[in-house]
Amino acid sequence: KLPRLAAHFETYGIDVSLITFNWFMVVFVESLPSDLLLPLWDAFLYEGTKVIFRYALALFKYKEDDILKIHDSTEIYQFLRFFTKTISDSRKLMNIAFNDMNPFPLRLLRNRRALHLERLQGELRELEKQQKEFLTESAEHKDKELDMVVSEDDDF
Repeated sequence: KLPRLAAHFETYGIDVSLITFNWFMVVFVESLPSDLLLPLWDAFLYEGTKVIFRYALALFKYKEDDILKIHDSTEIYQFLRFFTKTISDSRKLMNIAFNDMNPFPLRLLRNRRALHLERLQGELRELEKQQKEFLTESAEHKDKELDMVVSEDDDF
């Protein structure tokens, strides 16, 4: 939906999830003033989760030109941490969310969720495998240390 911004973030190695994670976890409570938050919640309660994604994209679109002017990853992250507090026009934000972001197919959202869920489950399996290997190696190491202590005791 925002190819120029996506390319800009890619160029500077910006991980948007570091910013959006909190938005999604607390449904923008800590990021938006109440005059922007309440209409978002109304739409969210009426239409469901896709509204959260619409508004997330709308927030980026609202400040896209400002973000594109920044050419340093640290400065971009600094801007992204607080830029939502500078948005004041709730009608403009809603217009972007519901007009500029159309179409916004729920099927695409579900497909992306499934793709990321599969990836995360794979990462979790890999982490569990590494944890199991670590615990096995740790237990073997402790057994060797114990054997060494016992053999040293036999020497006395």
